[in-house]
Amino acid sequence: MNITRIVQAGELPAAEEFEFSDKTVQGAKLGKRENMLYVVSPRRFKLFADKADTLTFLAGSGHFKWARGEKDFAAGETFRIEGEGEYEVNGNCTFIAVRE
Repeated sequence: MNITRIVQAGELPAAEEFEFSDKTVQGAKLGKRENMLYVVSPRRFKLFADKADTLTFLAGSGHFKWARGEKDFAAGETFRIEGEGEYEVNGNCTFIAVRE
């Protein structure tokens, strides 16, 4: 698995365009739209990448954690996660994940 900071290409949908569940998932508020997730996480959110994910952080900061290390993130940054495997987004943050 490789996590690389990239430049966000194109615009992402607003929160209002996602369908949110009444229940929390892993303690987070979760919205879904097509191949995207809108996550408002108070502390930690685990994801599993099949091929690649692109995460854009709208608010907050923290770090990624995966089998081979950790990488910091902050609001306004976008990262591409390539390769199959589980990773965690640790920190009080809001992000949109585009799943491939």
